[in-house]
Amino acid sequence: MNTNNKILVIDDEAEMLYSSSKVLKMSGYATYPLQDSTQIEKVLQTETFDLILCDLLMPKMDGYQVLTFVKKMHPETPVIIFTAYGTIDRAVECMKAGAFDFIEKPYEAEHLKVVVERALQYSNLYKERNNLIKQLEEKYKFDNIIGKSKAIRSIFEVIKSAAQSDANVFITGESGTGKELIARSIHARSKSQTKPFVPINCGAFPETLFESEIFGHEKGSFTGASEKKIGLLEFANTGTFFLDEVCELPLNLQTKLLRVIQDKKLRRIGGHDLISVDVRFISATNKEPMELLSQKKLREDFYYRLNVINIHIPPLRERIEDVRVLAEYFLPIYAEKAGKNITGFSADVIDALQKYKWPGNVRELENVIERAVAFTDGNEIKLSNLPKQFNSKEKVLYFFNDSSLKQVRQQAIEESEKQYLHFLLNKHNGNITKVADEAGVTTRNVYRLISQYHIDLSLWRSE
Repeated sequence: MNTNNKILVIDDEAEMLYSSSKVLKMSGYATYPLQDSTQIEKVLQTETFDLILCDLLMPKMDGYQVLTFVKKMHPETPVIIFTAYGTIDRAVECMKAGAFDFIEKPYEAEHLKVVVERALQYSNLYKERNNLIKQLEEKYKFDNIIGKSKAIRSIFEVIKSAAQSDANVFITGESGTGKELIARSIHARSKSQTKPFVPINCGAFPETLFESEIFGHEKGSFTGASEKKIGLLEFANTGTFFLDEVCELPLNLQTKLLRVIQDKKLRRIGGHDLISVDVRFISATNKEPMELLSQKKLREDFYYRLNVINIHIPPLRERIEDVRVLAEYFLPIYAEKAGKNITGFSADVIDALQKYKWPGNVRELENVIERAVAFTDGNEIKLSNLPKQFNSKEKVLYFFNDSSLKQVRQQAIEESEKQYLHFLLNKHNGNITKVADEAGVTTRNVYRLISQYHIDLSLWRSE
């Protein structure tokens, strides 16, 4: 029991208010009785409480109204409702509105103490969880980017410098490393922070539609252009235009965008007038730009106009020290969402997480933590709560326990296929057609293998 816990007791009946307060005081709690529920706002302006107990049936402002008010001002504070026989339905309504529990009058003192202790455990856990998140954020968080590795700390410094400049920024890194988070962080810290941030995935549109999306078009400029359309570049004027997977841009569109970068003007499809645009370009890719330059898939002049400030985000497997920080950051978030009291990881879980190669990077780690929370019943995530690929002991047994040479060979082939598929999906950002082309198989075969190995395609669907 924490004798520092402060409890507010609200009841219009003086006798009930006195008896409830007395039970709690004798249990060592700091108790504050309030007979007039309409004073709740005034009280909460000067005091904070770990728990509030409130009668349901009161004149002027009843328990439901008090609950609603408290949840608006202090949503983290648990509220217990006292209810008399015949008002159980109203008490259930209070539970739906966010009450922690209800106690039916008349009640036994021991029952009151048990419910109060349970509510305070919840309250204290909530505070500890918030404090942990705050400590992690203060120590390792920069905007929405988490990490303590030297590489990530260095990126934080580049973000600060880039935000103070109008120069274009080029971000490289594998899928799932957080390229768009970096772009948004730069924009949020720049002098254009109140101006538009307009993202577009360059691989998400066919070439015929892409030009219209970026530049806009005039009415009647092509079949189906029934009205004038403002392009995304115009929407981004005075702000930031984020070109995600910029290397997917066709060469002719690279040329047109280069002209916009140089002249700060554009012309809508079918239009005659030049429109001035003042836009800061931030671009990102999960590919190696130098390879695309040598293959003539990326214009050199276009690339160097975009690549004034370069930021490379190393894959998670190259910054193992960030794995634990990220896992401990995601855990309380998903535990709270699931309504579970999960406070940490077993030592072998941390070891397994740090040894894993993370083909999907931070996005995959977040997905694994969310899944582990869903499969955890206790207050600690154990190795058995993780997907099978994290259990190295199980993997060894899987390959060699009571297996013939033929079985071992087949299992090794399957494991290699799975890893190869992960590699290609990561390389091509989940583009099944490109994966199939490089693997020399049909897209149908790729989908069959994805299904066979239970690979989650959502890891490559968005940055």
